[in-house]
Amino acid sequence: MIKRLPMANTPKIPLARYMKEVKDSAKVPPMAVSAAAGISVRHPSAAAGFPRRISLDDWLAAAPQQITELTIPAGYHSAEPVLVTGPANGGGLLLIHVGAGAQVALQERWPSGGQTLGVGVQVDVAEDAHVDWLTYDSFQAKMVLVSRTAALADRATLNWTLAGFAQNSGATLINVNLRGTGAQATVNVGVLASGTQHVGYTTAMTNYGRKSKGHINQRGVIVGKAHLIFNGIGHIIKGARGSDNQQENRVLMLGQDSRGDADPILLIDENDVTAGHAASVTRVDQTQLYYLMSRGLPKALAQRLVIRGFLEAGLLEITDKDLKADLFKQIDETLVNPDGK
Repeated sequence: MIKRLPMANTPKIPLARYMKEVKDSAKVPPMAVSAAAGISVRHPSAAAGFPRRISLDDWLAAAPQQITELTIPAGYHSAEPVLVTGPANGGGLLLIHVGAGAQVALQERWPSGGQTLGVGVQVDVAEDAHVDWLTYDSFQAKMVLVSRTAALADRATLNWTLAGFAQNSGATLINVNLRGTGAQATVNVGVLASGTQHVGYTTAMTNYGRKSKGHINQRGVIVGKAHLIFNGIGHIIKGARGSDNQQENRVLMLGQDSRGDADPILLIDENDVTAGHAASVTRVDQTQLYYLMSRGLPKALAQRLVIRGFLEAGLLEITDKDLKADLFKQIDETLVNPDGK
């Protein structure tokens, strides 16, 4: 059942038609990787091991994609982030294996242009490993279809922040599978949709292991005539006793023609667990605006401060000052030109 739910509420775009399109066969440069010594980087010719669970994953694996595979060895410890940057005009498949007991920071950035792009990412986290994962999507393509999956073994931990500041329409599917006992994951999503974008984010957190914990926090701001959908799916599998699954999906609309959806779903197949959800779709708080404007701030600046504070809750884990400054610069530019013209 959960394998079908992620596609249940997606933007009103012809996904099937885009999936059938043949991609440009021109040679696309591989992803750029900046990593410390000891990390293996290779470019296999086949997408072996990529999850083939739903039609989008099948399409991504079958298309002529550039593939990059990273292996972080067991016991690896470094504060220096592993930076992966997608090609300027193309998608790709990214496979990451994190060894037992490793501690690593991953940064994944996609500035790609083009027409229809497919991006697939899989991260396997071995027992007792800790991963801080930052994803920055700034696609310029017309249409992007993205599937990202993380699987955690015993006592593995994942802190994942996804900043969706792209200009495209499309669908992003995020699957986190807590397979091991005591596995823990937090997924923070911050999205800014503007112009005439139609964007859908589906984040699924599945507890397979006993005493596993998974939290989803999605925040989105919509301006212009954009449409943003947040689906949150929490699923506790039979046998995952003592587990916890929580989610929060919140959307803030600025334009009169903006549209937002927040759809929380909980599937609980086990007793002796805790689970909960929260969802809201609202417009800018006029009381907050009035308070700031009564202190002498112009309305435009007051709006930017309210929006920054709202999105900050989804981007708290971003500690890179330059990246955060770039994100908030994009917020300011989008608010000045909400229709994307």
